[in-house]
Amino acid sequence: MKKILVSLLAAAMAFGLLTGCGSSKTEQTSAAAGGTEQAAQGAGQASADSSKMTAMIIIIPQGDPFLTLAYNGVKQYAQESGKEAKIIEALDKSEYTEQVRAMAEAGANPIYVVWDDLADVAFNLAPDFPDTRFILVDTYATSDLPNVKTIVVEPQESAFIAGVVAAKTTKTKQVAWIGNMDLPTVNRWRAGFEAGVKYGDPDVACESIYIGSSDDPNKGGELAKQLIGKGADIVMHSANQAGLGVIRACEEMNVLCIGSDEWQGAINQDIVFWSALKDTTGATYAAGKSVSEGQFEPGMEIFGLDSGARLYDDRDYQKLPEDLQKTVDEVFSKIQSGEIQVPGELETQ
Repeated sequence: MKKILVSLLAAAMAFGLLTGCGSSKTEQTSAAAGGTEQAAQGAGQASADSSKMTAMIIIIPQGDPFLTLAYNGVKQYAQESGKEAKIIEALDKSEYTEQVRAMAEAGANPIYVVWDDLADVAFNLAPDFPDTRFILVDTYATSDLPNVKTIVVEPQESAFIAGVVAAKTTKTKQVAWIGNMDLPTVNRWRAGFEAGVKYGDPDVACESIYIGSSDDPNKGGELAKQLIGKGADIVMHSANQAGLGVIRACEEMNVLCIGSDEWQGAINQDIVFWSALKDTTGATYAAGKSVSEGQFEPGMEIFGLDSGARLYDDRDYQKLPEDLQKTVDEVFSKIQSGEIQVPGELETQ
């Protein structure tokens, strides 16, 4: 009897331990399921952003004006969020997927990728890292993936005003626009500038060409000199780092130039007399902040005049003749009210 009681007691204890473990496992499974459900419902609503790092992947070397603006927003967001900011150069297509995946595996969140080629990489990798937010910068590529957001700063409004200023300033009645590559984001610069020139003075001719590269200042300078040789006395560039070569050529030829993205009068205020601004810093900062605040929303977000983006710099405005200042004021008001609808696409493609 004593042996039987000991055996029954041991069995009861074992049963209790088993049921206890089973209960604990069930609770853990339920918690995990709840977490998965919450993540699925808000793939974008990060309730607790525990990441200590954020990263931006680029496909050309650092030093490009546009990329500097984009990374400034990333750094600002990282500093306020207590994160480490990293910028990663993936200079060969064979490195694109490897570098983006490496940052995701290292725990970077969010991960910014710039331009179309890296957007495709993000689309492919995002499902493998559902808790990582991918932010696509300066591309119109988008998807329905819950952890991917596309941000675009529309440049055509600032380019339109630049075109008006160019048309009112030129003496030869010939101006030019130089872009880096034939891409939708770049063509919005061109469409806005050409429309602005036409609005400012229909008799002013505008020739537009592409460099074929974002990081070849030498070729940018060569093409600028060709256009200047054909009579253009104002040249606008939308060419990233290659645009620095355009500015240099304008300096050599003593011809006025219009900068882009940031205020480029710091290079030479006498030559770069106007800059068409693109508030990329504000856009990348706001997108990152949405992750930490649990307000991340997938899809596409457009930044422009309605978002409070500045279109030009007051330092340039103050140097304009009074009558041209009034023209800029009028054009700005008409764009803001919708009376002027600035095209985002070229008239003929």
